[in-house]
Amino acid sequence: MNAWPLRWKIACYAAALGVIATLAGACTTWLLIRQAEMADFDRRLTTEAFELLRDIENFRAERIGGGSWLNENIVPLAARHRLIEVRGAQGERLYSSAGLAEPFPDDGIEQIHTARVGGLPVRVGVFRSNGFTVRIAGDFSEVNRVAREIVLGMFGAIPTVLIVVFLGGRWVASRAIGPIEEIRKAAEGITAKTLDRRLPIPPTDDEIARLIGVLNSTFDRLQSSFEQCVRFSADASHHLKTPLTVLRAGIEEILTDAQTPPKLQRSAAELLHQIHQLTSITENLLLLARADADRLDLHYAEFDLREVLDGACDDATALAEEYGLTLEIDIAGRLPLRADRSAVALIVQNLMENAVKHNTRGGRVAIHAQSNDGQVELTVRNNGEPIPSERVPHIFERFYRARPDGRNAGAGLGLSVACELSQAQGGSLELTRSDASGTEFRLRLPHARSKA
Repeated sequence: MNAWPLRWKIACYAAALGVIATLAGACTTWLLIRQAEMADFDRRLTTEAFELLRDIENFRAERIGGGSWLNENIVPLAARHRLIEVRGAQGERLYSSAGLAEPFPDDGIEQIHTARVGGLPVRVGVFRSNGFTVRIAGDFSEVNRVAREIVLGMFGAIPTVLIVVFLGGRWVASRAIGPIEEIRKAAEGITAKTLDRRLPIPPTDDEIARLIGVLNSTFDRLQSSFEQCVRFSADASHHLKTPLTVLRAGIEEILTDAQTPPKLQRSAAELLHQIHQLTSITENLLLLARADADRLDLHYAEFDLREVLDGACDDATALAEEYGLTLEIDIAGRLPLRADRSAVALIVQNLMENAVKHNTRGGRVAIHAQSNDGQVELTVRNNGEPIPSERVPHIFERFYRARPDGRNAGAGLGLSVACELSQAQGGSLELTRSDASGTEFRLRLPHARSKA
């Protein structure tokens, strides 16, 4: 039930509460009706008992000796189906109804109460007047029957109550959750590139409206912080480019100077390698900052992806020889694209470098490109160690290393840059698999439309 939509949960809860309320109401009704019916039954017993005592008083002038005058004829018609016992002043038994097989139990209680006479539960009362004692009892099963029928009727209404409350609860929940659904749809459209959007505030001054106000204020602060981070990344990357260029030029001059000692040249070569890495990180950060600000400067043109792949494969071949790898290249005929050539070249370069660097010595790198369903599809696969499953969902995040052991150099920006550039050009980049057989990435870019 945890995965059910909220409106269905509310409907089920409302139906459950409706059934519980009906059951509680049925029990309460049964108690109240039973008490009222029992009180009315006791009043009737009292009335019949005093009517019998009054009739006995009226015939008091006659001789009581044999008690022949005190028989069923003197008992009021309404009380003749009761269990009745009449005793005299000395406790002698003057009359007992035909249904009374044994004397009433003398429990010392004179108020009307429930007791068992002849094995049956009855209401018994003791009444005295002018030396006569009347004990009268009546079967109150009729009282229980009326209350039971009413309660059974209420129980029979539970299915109707369940259906009505369930449907009504769902309708009410849909009306109440409607604004929340609109908020959800609006919130889904707010991304890093659309932080200027805000959630629509309903015209009502209720909890939902106040919640949306708080969320919009949070988005304001988030947008401000995000824009500051983007500006910092862009400014820092931009301002680092000039000193890095100067450093690289100076070190290259040292390397090309014939008078530079061999030891100093080795140190300079290492410094130049680090500067190249730092330059690459700076350029990637600048590119990502522009992507965050939706200010990527892409220049679209039609070209054949095969031309880009040929140059990238040449570079990958040279790099693969260093690692003792074999390249398997399978590229279809023409692969026309309309995209930013330098951006596509950077994506391809990052994918191939990753396939080479994160491979086992003596392994293979397979590169396959083809046209498929109006798209140009490039897959790059190696047979290196698989990416740990817990790290797969994060491989396109910035500064995230697919393998935590640090065996390969890198800042964890290559895949982030490749993913941003592919999406900016209407394409996609995904990890299709990473298991014992190898790791494969697939790049899709829209096919260039043929001219009429």
